[in-house]
Amino acid sequence: MKRAAAGSVLIVLGVILVLLPYGLIMTSLCLWGYAGLLLVDAWTERFSWHRRIRMILISLGGAVFLFLSVGMIYVGSRAESQWEQAKTSSYAIVLGAQVQGNQPSRTLRQRLDVGLLYLQENPTGVLIVSGGQGPDEDDTEAAVMYAYLERHGADMQRVIQEPQASNTRENLMFSAVLAQKAGCNAAQPTIITSEYHLCRAQYIAGTLDMEPTGLGSKTTPWILMWNYELREVFALVKAWFVAST
Repeated sequence: MKRAAAGSVLIVLGVILVLLPYGLIMTSLCLWGYAGLLLVDAWTERFSWHRRIRMILISLGGAVFLFLSVGMIYVGSRAESQWEQAKTSSYAIVLGAQVQGNQPSRTLRQRLDVGLLYLQENPTGVLIVSGGQGPDEDDTEAAVMYAYLERHGADMQRVIQEPQASNTRENLMFSAVLAQKAGCNAAQPTIITSEYHLCRAQYIAGTLDMEPTGLGSKTTPWILMWNYELREVFALVKAWFVAST
């Protein structure tokens, strides 16, 4: 009964997180997964082979927990910004994120503010804002980012739009073409994105024979950082699989 009750609590908690205005889907999925293990354990308690099932469930739950814990630690360890290298890089790429109408989302504003600081700290660097138009977006992410930078006093002669990319790999590939045309060293970009995304972005850049520098924007509140790092563990595995095929 206690395990069934605990599983029910996790299900309810997952629903509450989904209803919050933060998009905590991945955290909810993990809670529901562990709730499922507890409920299966409680349901099989009536059978003679329950102990075997329990050992399988404990092993499965422990393996998943270990995988996620190690993955999140690894993702977090790669989130450090490299400002000294960025100050001398020839160009930087701000990776796009969701826009709301003609305004950047909170996550994208945080990345753009780092982009503004890059332009201040690197007086010769070119800044490429990269992102296409999603099905639920009114304009390209690149156009919205460009307008935001202009409103905040950026040197627009050093800002280039890349309006076609639909994922991180395309962000890097398409931006590298524009960087080369602008006379930059396309193989050595500074990648500006959220802290939790730096690990995967730099990994993908490495698979494209780039030597990237990373600048990460802070993610608040803390529960968002937790949720996104959790999601990035699975996204990093996917990126590894795509690169190896």
